[in-house]
Amino acid sequence: MLQLVNECDTERDWSDHALWWPEKRRWLQHTRSTLDQNGITAETQLEFTPMHKDARIQLPDMQMIDARVDFSVNSFKATKKLCRDLGIRYSEELSLKRYIPPDDLRRGTSDADNLSGPVSMRPGEESIGPMTLRKATPIFASQSNLDHRRRGMSPALSQSGHIFNANEMGTLPRHGHTLPRGVSPSPGAYNDTMRRTPIMPSISFSEGLENEQFDDALVHSPRLAPTKDTPVFRPQNYIEKAAINRGWLDSSRSLMEQGIFEGDIVLLRFKFMNFFDLNPKYDPVRINQLYEQAKWSILLDEYDHTEEEATLFAALQLQATLQRDSPEPEDNNKDDVDILLDELEHNLDAAALNRRSDLTQIPELTDYLKYMKPKKLAAFKGFKRAFFSFRDLYLTYHQSSADTNSAPLGNFSLKGCEVSPDVSVNQQKYHIKLLVPTAEGMMDFILKCDSEIQYARWMAACRLASRGKTMADSSFQSEVESIKNLLKMQNANGSENGNNTSSRKANAVKLPNDFNVEEYISSKYVRRAKSKQSIQQRVSDAHGNVRQLTATEAKLQYIRAWQALPEHGIHYFIVRFRNARKAELVAVAINRLAKLNMDNGESLKTWRFSNMKKWHVNWEIRHLKIQFEDEDIEFKPLSADCKVVHEFIGGYIFLSMRSKEQSQTLNEELFHKLTGGWA
Repeated sequence: MLQLVNECDTERDWSDHALWWPEKRRWLQHTRSTLDQNGITAETQLEFTPMHKDARIQLPDMQMIDARVDFSVNSFKATKKLCRDLGIRYSEELSLKRYIPPDDLRRGTSDADNLSGPVSMRPGEESIGPMTLRKATPIFASQSNLDHRRRGMSPALSQSGHIFNANEMGTLPRHGHTLPRGVSPSPGAYNDTMRRTPIMPSISFSEGLENEQFDDALVHSPRLAPTKDTPVFRPQNYIEKAAINRGWLDSSRSLMEQGIFEGDIVLLRFKFMNFFDLNPKYDPVRINQLYEQAKWSILLDEYDHTEEEATLFAALQLQATLQRDSPEPEDNNKDDVDILLDELEHNLDAAALNRRSDLTQIPELTDYLKYMKPKKLAAFKGFKRAFFSFRDLYLTYHQSSADTNSAPLGNFSLKGCEVSPDVSVNQQKYHIKLLVPTAEGMMDFILKCDSEIQYARWMAACRLASRGKTMADSSFQSEVESIKNLLKMQNANGSENGNNTSSRKANAVKLPNDFNVEEYISSKYVRRAKSKQSIQQRVSDAHGNVRQLTATEAKLQYIRAWQALPEHGIHYFIVRFRNARKAELVAVAINRLAKLNMDNGESLKTWRFSNMKKWHVNWEIRHLKIQFEDEDIEFKPLSADCKVVHEFIGGYIFLSMRSKEQSQTLNEELFHKLTGGWA
């Protein structure tokens, strides 16, 4: 490279250049090795090209930005750098996806599937580059762009620069210009600071960052309504839900190694649904982008939800929209040091409570509840009443409270069970659906509560037990309050008396003149409604319960309601198990792997990560083999690459290790060890 530079007549900073081997899709970054040692012959074609290039990044809120990205480092580092520039903490929760047109996702084919190369990890340096926000717009790529990707070439501006607005069908001009290959921009291009977005400090907690330091367009996203002409993907079944996970990039390989070239579209998304320390003080951009991703997943029916939940989501979204220009309340009586000290004290108290063992009294819940086991007792079509007790991680029930000293009707541990709500506040329906692992397989069990308060306490206890935590954990009471708040917001009448018409009218608010139903409600429920006026009335009634929230509080409540959905944190894949004849549906969740019914999503078998001994990938046949304590399973993913499935498993295990008691310095080596295919 030094000889190449010396032979050029142009004097410039060539430090960002490196040799790229197009045929092998590999960067030659071991500068102490000779060309011969790298397998280069006289006939090999190499490119002397900049490592930092322009890319078009679509954020979770659908905004497009032009960013200079290091194409020579693995995508994990590229994501980390991008999140740092945007002001998003905990970049390990996000990742990059290639853009796949909706029609290709429905057909199950894509040119992007052929862009896999040898697995490798390339170290590199990071730099700061300019970034420009564009208006929010859905996207699809031109055919010429895809043709260039197939040939492994970097598309020229005139051939790949067409990003269309679905409503205007016009071409969005690219910011700046695309440089010819081998020509470097000025040295200052890699040293300019961000013009509009903040630079995050090197530590994860981001002490001292204030809301006004963040770009307003990232904290309050432009409004964009999905219409029938918008080229977005609405999954219709579990096969199409599995197709959503096809585009994730390999975290251990660089963008160009995976067929992403200069000017290409890349999607930045939250990948792992395990969000750590959402703090309004430090995370206005992170909270907004997470809220926007949640909002689009609801509007595009990626998550199943009830009509009542859809109304709550619409009300919270409306409140966040109406309050976007209102200032957030501040505590003027405390300075930054006092606030930080209060946060530190709270975190230390929570950690101390988690470590404390109460030797005098173990928390216990006891009450009369109704229950049903729909699978085990086919003839049993109704609920039975029994006296239940919840102690440690165990649920026990007797015929009555007088029988507690005799043998119970049932007793089982809820550790590792699946807990999902089945609630309708307006119908006074408070059900807790449990899927409990037993020696005979998975057991369905439904608890029926009589009131909101009873439901909140038992639901919180079941959720904690499923994670291996008892009611002695410091998070129990906050879990109860969170469930109560969610139920309160779901009450469309805003009153304990569901028939109080005057109370409903008092709480209802006048919707803004530009209210668009399709911007707030899933098209599935818009089609079912008798009229748009009826939907607007329900949203208006529900909004009365949340109109006191600030924009940030409304977004956080939206995220919490999103996390409470049964499908949240579940990623679907079509696989074929070893020696099996037909394809089956597998789901990777935050703490487990499950085999599901492909028609209705019903869980057939569950494997807990806590029972996993080891796992690895056979790269020759693209099989994933996982060894559990009681059995081994092996399957080949069909709807996505095996590396994608492996990264979800290893990534969730990595995120489960995070704790406020530990340093939050990102351990990249451990992440790649858990997600690299050789753990």
